[in-house]
Amino acid sequence: MFRETPESVAAQIAKGGGAILLRGETAIGSGRWVAVPGPGGQGAWMEVKRIGVLPEYQKQGLGAMILAALEADGRAAGKQGAQLAIRADQPRLIDFYAGLGYVRAEDVELTTVNLLSPPPFGMRKIFEDETR
Repeated sequence: MFRETPESVAAQIAKGGGAILLRGETAIGSGRWVAVPGPGGQGAWMEVKRIGVLPEYQKQGLGAMILAALEADGRAAGKQGAQLAIRADQPRLIDFYAGLGYVRAEDVELTTVNLLSPPPFGMRKIFEDETR
């Protein structure tokens, strides 16, 4: 199991970025990303970390909204694509991310690995060149 601390989360955000979704003054969801090399160590990419929405606000498209904000932040930082991992006990998320343009990728190298759980499913998305 991962043991995150405010310091470890702040360190990840410092290496990339994050988004907090508010309803009024209340945080109801968040996500973050870190800068990583692209496939095969080539290019500048981002790894999406820990998107979450409070249970009472789930199934309203808010996770996709947070992901879109993270991707926009990554694009603005010059990232060419994004990678992420889905825990082995959450395979339903494969279809969720596939619907947002991600494809399965067995060669995704993660910045943090939990050796106490089964290997996650890797996925990636190449950002389209918006100048075309």
